[in-house]
Amino acid sequence: MGALLLLLFIAAVLLLRRYDPAEYSFYPKCTLYQTTGLHCPGCGATRAVGALAAGRLLDAIRYNPLLILGGPIIAVIIALKVKQEEEASWTLFSICIVAIVITFAIARNVPSPTRSILAPPTKAQSEKPSAFKNSTSRKPGAFLIHTAHTEW
Repeated sequence: MGALLLLLFIAAVLLLRRYDPAEYSFYPKCTLYQTTGLHCPGCGATRAVGALAAGRLLDAIRYNPLLILGGPIIAVIIALKVKQEEEASWTLFSICIVAIVITFAIARNVPSPTRSILAPPTKAQSEKPSAFKNSTSRKPGAFLIHTAHTEW
């Protein structure tokens, strides 16, 4: 059973690497975002895993920081808990995870003059050239002015 799950995981990563979710539109869309315009805690997760599979860690963090930064930490905690077979603290752990996910969902939907820094970038936002790739601004300090207006 474990070998089958590993093969499915590898196949999914290869699919995401070959067909980048940020470029191809056949991947499922978030129903909550499509109906309400609100980002759920999982919005951007497919694009984040696709970016991670392609070796683009910073893009992956921009798409879903909770998954990319918090996922490995949660996995290690779960592995340690399973190894120690502590059942009494699972309730507290579960409550903490739910509180973190709800807080993240609220924080990524807090309105700002542009958008929340935790919200995944839209296609138009992710295609903006980086301040460091902009070859037209050669003046010292020009990148500071440019990046102040650039969204994540």
